[in-house]
Parts: sequence; C-alpha cells; structure tokens
Amino acid sequence: MAGVEKIIEKIVKDSEVKAAEIISSANAQAAEIIKKANAVAADKVEELKRKAEHEINDKNRIFNSMAELEVRNEILNTKQDIIAKAFNEALNKLGSMDINQYKEMFKSMIIKAVETGEEEILLSPKDKDRIPKSFIDEVNSILQQNGKRGALRLSDETINISGGFLLRSSGVEINNSFEALIRMHRDEIEPKVAELLF
Repeated sequence: MAGVEKIIEKIVKDSEVKAAEIISSANAQAAEIIKKANAVAADKVEELKRKAEHEINDKNRIFNSMAELEVRNEILNTKQDIIAKAFNEALNKLGSMDINQYKEMFKSMIIKAVETGEEEILLSPKDKDRIPKSFIDEVNSILQQNGKRGALRLSDETINISGGFLLRSSGVEINNSFEALIRMHRDEIEPKVAELLF
C-alpha cells in the first residue's frame, strides 16, 4: 500500500505543480489581456478627448463667427438708421429753407422738368400757400424765352408731399417731390453720406 500512496502522493504533487503552472500562466495571460485592454481603453479615452476638443473648437469657431456676424449686422443696421436719419434731416431742411432760396431752387427744378411748357403743377398744401401765381407767370416767361410754350398752370389739387411738385400732362405724371428725388438719387448719394458720417 505504501507504493500506492507514494504514487497518489506523486500524482497529487505533480497535479499541484501543474495547477500552479496553469494558474501562473493564466495569471500572466490575464495580466497581459488587462494590460492590452488598459492600453486600448487609454487610446480610446485619448481619441474621445481629441474628438471632444475638436468638436468644442469647431463649436467655438462657429459661435465666434455667429457672434461676429451678429455684431457686424448690428453695426450695419445702426449705420443704416443713421443714414436714414441724415436723409430725413436733409428732407426737413429742404422744406424749411428760406422762402427766397426755396423759390429759386423750385424755379430751377420746374424749368429742368418741363417738357412742353403746358403741364399742370400739383403742389403740397404748404407750397400751395407760399407759391403765388406770379411765381408761375415768371417761370412761364423763362420757358417762353427758352422756346417752350410757357403755359404752365397750378392745379387746384394738392398732393401729400413735403416739398417739390408733380407735373401732370395728358394723363402722365412726373413725380418731382423731394421724397422721390432723394429716393431716385439715394443709391449714388448714400456712399458719400456714409463716407462723411463714418
């Protein structure tokens, strides 16, 4: 029996050694797998950090671009408001000119606008009160000297404008109100106004 016990003891010892080797090998493999998994995880974390930083930078760039655009638009809107006020102020100044200067300017405008000399002139209520028939007679005299008919007449109608006039002839109306003239020339004048203001 002693021989059987020795064999069993040897088998148990060999098994323990083999088990220890297997466990040691498994632990080494597990450690290697954990090491590789940690390296993969660390790489993944770094990749995610880079992606997150890239996304944050992109979002910051977009946000900054939008903010700059908003500021530019606000500045542009403010400049447009200032320019519009400048044009309104010019319109007000035209309407409140000294009457003699106003009549001279008015005379020049009518003479340039008249085609046949037989048109009807419509004025604003304000101008209707301050432009007498004698003024139109004077304009007609100048038109005759320039070879035109010289038969302009003031209409009994008035129009809602701040100043200037409307010429009517054979159903055709030519708007020479200050508003229309400023609107017509605004595109060419506006850059000069902007240059003066800004």
